[in-house]
Amino acid sequence: MKLQQQANKRRVQIERSRLAWSLMAVMACAGTAQAQSITGGLYGYAPTQGQVSVLVENPETGFRRELKVDANGRYTASGLNPGGYTVKISRDGQLLSENRISVRPNSDTAVAAASAQNAATELDTVVVTGTSMATEVTPIDVSTPELTNHYSRELINGLPLPPSATPERIALLRSNARHDSNTTGLVQLGGASPAENRYYLNEFDTTNDRTSLGSNRLPREAIQDTEVLAGSFGASWTNATGGIMAQTVRQGSNSFRAGYSLYLTPPTSRLLNPREKDIYGGDDSYYKYVSNNHRDSSATQYAWGSGALIKDKFFAFVLLGKTSPWKSYRYTINRATTTTSSNKNALVNLTWNINDDQTFNLIGSRDWNESDTDTYLLKGNYTTERGAFSQSSHSPARQRMLIGNYHWNITDDLQLRLMGGYLGQINDRAHGSEDIPYVDEYNSATQKTVNIGANERTVNFRPDDYWRRGYKGDLTWNLQDHKIVFGLEHYVHYLGQDWHTPFAGWYTYYDRPNTVQLQNGERVNGKYVQHFLNREFGRMFSVNQAAYIEDYWQLSDRVMVYAGLRYDKYVNKDALERRLFSFPMYSPRLGLSWDVNGDSSLKVGANLGRYSLSMPSNFSFGVAQARSTTTKWYRYTGIDPVTKAPTGLTQIGPAYVPPGRDGNPPQTHEVSATNLKAPYKDEFQAYVQKELPGNWIGQVDFGYSTLKRVINQTCYNQGIVDWANAHGYPDYEADDIACFEVNPGEDVTVLRDFAGNGKLQSLRVPASAFGLPKPKNKYIHLTFDLNHHRSDDEPYYLGLSYTWSRSFGNDNGFLDLEGHNAGYIGQTGRYDFPEITLGANGNLINDVRHKLTASGVYYFKNGLRVGGILNVQSGQPVTCFGLKPDVDSLSYNWGSWGHYCDTKTDPVGVTPAGTMGRLPWFWQLDLNVGYDLSVGEHHKLSLDLGIQNLTNRRGITDRYNTFSADINADNTVVPDINFLIPSQYQAPRTTSLVLRYEFK
Repeated sequence: MKLQQQANKRRVQIERSRLAWSLMAVMACAGTAQAQSITGGLYGYAPTQGQVSVLVENPETGFRRELKVDANGRYTASGLNPGGYTVKISRDGQLLSENRISVRPNSDTAVAAASAQNAATELDTVVVTGTSMATEVTPIDVSTPELTNHYSRELINGLPLPPSATPERIALLRSNARHDSNTTGLVQLGGASPAENRYYLNEFDTTNDRTSLGSNRLPREAIQDTEVLAGSFGASWTNATGGIMAQTVRQGSNSFRAGYSLYLTPPTSRLLNPREKDIYGGDDSYYKYVSNNHRDSSATQYAWGSGALIKDKFFAFVLLGKTSPWKSYRYTINRATTTTSSNKNALVNLTWNINDDQTFNLIGSRDWNESDTDTYLLKGNYTTERGAFSQSSHSPARQRMLIGNYHWNITDDLQLRLMGGYLGQINDRAHGSEDIPYVDEYNSATQKTVNIGANERTVNFRPDDYWRRGYKGDLTWNLQDHKIVFGLEHYVHYLGQDWHTPFAGWYTYYDRPNTVQLQNGERVNGKYVQHFLNREFGRMFSVNQAAYIEDYWQLSDRVMVYAGLRYDKYVNKDALERRLFSFPMYSPRLGLSWDVNGDSSLKVGANLGRYSLSMPSNFSFGVAQARSTTTKWYRYTGIDPVTKAPTGLTQIGPAYVPPGRDGNPPQTHEVSATNLKAPYKDEFQAYVQKELPGNWIGQVDFGYSTLKRVINQTCYNQGIVDWANAHGYPDYEADDIACFEVNPGEDVTVLRDFAGNGKLQSLRVPASAFGLPKPKNKYIHLTFDLNHHRSDDEPYYLGLSYTWSRSFGNDNGFLDLEGHNAGYIGQTGRYDFPEITLGANGNLINDVRHKLTASGVYYFKNGLRVGGILNVQSGQPVTCFGLKPDVDSLSYNWGSWGHYCDTKTDPVGVTPAGTMGRLPWFWQLDLNVGYDLSVGEHHKLSLDLGIQNLTNRRGITDRYNTFSADINADNTVVPDINFLIPSQYQAPRTTSLVLRYEFK
């Protein structure tokens, strides 16, 4: 009997230890008041009888805090710097439990026992201890309805990611992210375009708001943790119609550590880094000539150190990085280009623990990037024999960043967070000759344009300056069962740009076998030349202001209800710093977190919210810059033998100056409707997370989002004219206004001189009369995840993720991904004229029905590590674009592309989007082999070989989707000879070698 009791007691202790392991591995999700935070928190339950105390300690930082236990036995701690903590619970002076847990930024970690029932019945009978591995990716945190994925530096270093290990590549470890390899090289999250994601570094929004693409970043060696939210986040995060990628910087502690890292990329070679393959067009000539491109080896080195400047109080992390100069070689039809690149960077991260309730963190970084390019003529087309030197350019870029964070636990029930940051970047994209024109030639037979002149540059850039500064603060108030957060946010960003064609202009030679119509109305055939002059410049400011309130209501011991409301005001200014747009937006959000078993082992969650997004600087620049454009056409009698510029010119008709391009910034009513509103979407999410036997976590989540409103341009002034003529202004003709911004599918209110008396009047044109469709983007996904976290007994991490998704509509959001357009946001051309929206509704490019990702690392006892990533997905749909076969139509004369991909002319043939077939299935296997060697107690050496696309598979990743090259004067279509050829293939194998040394 006694043996049986001992066996039962042992079994109970083992079960509780396993429970402790699983609970202490809960490090993956943002806590109730931890959004955008560089600190973390913890929560748990203690007995309610007797004199109970909860003590939290961290010997690495000297932290020590005693926590208050409420009437239900619940205790919480926030504002904890990341690291290992010990939680001791005592009653009447007797130790009941001691738990060692790991706190991560943006996370609340559950402490065993994490339920009131466990605390009352178990903590007084057994001491539960445990340790937590640093490579866990476990998603259960019942203190928040948000669903996030957390990745540590240790895990990322074991996976076969490229040397940069960008946030996007980390996000792709789950199957609910799509890699946009065709347009931006970034990722789609939540069904939105890559330009709708937001990026954070130590709570500061580092999103590149000049284009809304990507972000200003730090080297991977500076990053400790990465968090990815694919959507459905709380009001304190931000407003974004896509996803969020947040990173935090490594911090120092009492333990001195130092290290060195070397990232080596070998040169182009047949085995390690093969060359790309040429792509041939429909006439068997080169469509993409890349086979002679290659690069030398490159080496990036980092030296770092961390430790205490004042023990228990003041800590530092310092990083110095350098990429030695390396060269890449690129060949086009008749040019050879050699580019030499190098980089240096420095970073300091200071952490001051003012006391156990206050902490201040400050990071400062600088980055110096150099790029020098030399261009040579080739002795023959498609050769590698260099001839005469052509030109050179020097393109330096400078980045600076400063971010400060202050966290204060004023009382047990009141916490304050403050953040302030600044980043700036100056780019010099080089300046070429001004007195030598750029000259190219269009071949009507091959439909190719080739540079034949002495000048290599179509555009000369003056150095552009981009910076942003931001401030944020929020106050958290714990009021009985409610945790209420009040917050304010303010960001300003600036973009100054100036670029132009060479002052001598841009000439293009034509030889038309058929008659075509020019923009100035003249009809020509045979030989002629076009001369183009353009300058675009301005100083653009944008201001984003926000206020939010959140309530985390602990409805019961197991159910938490979240309600949040966010108010944003987006202000964009024009090139003269006048207010151009002001978009106010309210975004309500609701959430639910149900701890089904009361021990964080089974969670049911749901979120419902509205999400909006500010418009980036290139939106303001695109519609309100100062721009001057002039196009002329000439007959010619000769060609200059040196510059290839035409001589003996006779002008064909008048010069053409597009409306609004006379060099003066337009006024707001000239570039937009006066009732323009911010874009937004609605999103719903529901999910279940379950702890499974054997250190596994299972998860199923369902998501649905629908795009409700966008901002985009239209050039359809005729819709205004027709409505005005029928409603009191019969003599009104279109003003000298070209394209302008609207909310497509909604009523359009414009300000024009309708009466012809020089006075502006307002007129509202119903959406039904204007003719543009409402934007539509519906994204549905069902994702299954299974994650195994590493333990001493089972030394491996494995993440399996499968997503079924459906994406359809007529709009990707900020970008036109089907048209591969990553240019000015809000000017994609999708709504230029009603006639080009015909057939636009269909399968969107991210309608990838099936996607599977598997990632894992196995840690052998002898120090060997093997990591891998497998990506498999079904093919994306192909959308066709073609010109309307009517030379008198508005869309043809503006060069706007619709879905006219059928040779029928009566009626005109339209092919719905996403119905020109699909790409083949895609798959890729990446591999990493590493070895860790410990030398004594203080030295550790690691060596990794990382390979992306191990099999060097060259699957088709895109097809050329333009149906018509031009329209003849008789409205017959000139077919594009490259229609549906494979235009892009999977990137070839890439290999890198990483060496790391650490002293501790």
